[in-house]
Amino acid sequence: MILRCICRNCRVTHAIIPSFSLPGTSIGTKEAEAYIRRREQGQGRRKASKVFSGDKAMSRNHPTVLDKAFGVAVLRAKAIFSGMAVDNRLAGTAWIEALTGQNAQPIASLNQYCLEHVVNGICLTRFVIHLFRHTKGGICCPLNNGAPRRWKVVIDFW
Repeated sequence: MILRCICRNCRVTHAIIPSFSLPGTSIGTKEAEAYIRRREQGQGRRKASKVFSGDKAMSRNHPTVLDKAFGVAVLRAKAIFSGMAVDNRLAGTAWIEALTGQNAQPIASLNQYCLEHVVNGICLTRFVIHLFRHTKGGICCPLNNGAPRRWKVVIDFW
């Protein structure tokens, strides 16, 4: 079940997707991260995609889509956080670990880092990039710009 809530400030309904769920797929972040780590260790798509078995089976071309989407997310994060003291020669999960200081869950930690730095999550999410701006004159932004600073962990209700 996906929790839906209404923001008290902007009166917009938001869906709160648990961090273990990967939007638009039948796989979770755990499987996606296992696949990404296997690919970074040099495994081919076919061998690395063995993590997607049983009810987590995917279409034949989905590993290619996942590779591309993860690469694009890292490139976008590098562009957004270019002022951070992170070696841009690093790639993939190594760059995410250097940026966030977290090594256990690269997808969730990058998205959490984004939220803490007033950007919506960009790694394998459904959303386009929103840079949340501070409001002027007490007018509330419908993108709920106060929320990212309130919580220090990704919201999970399960």
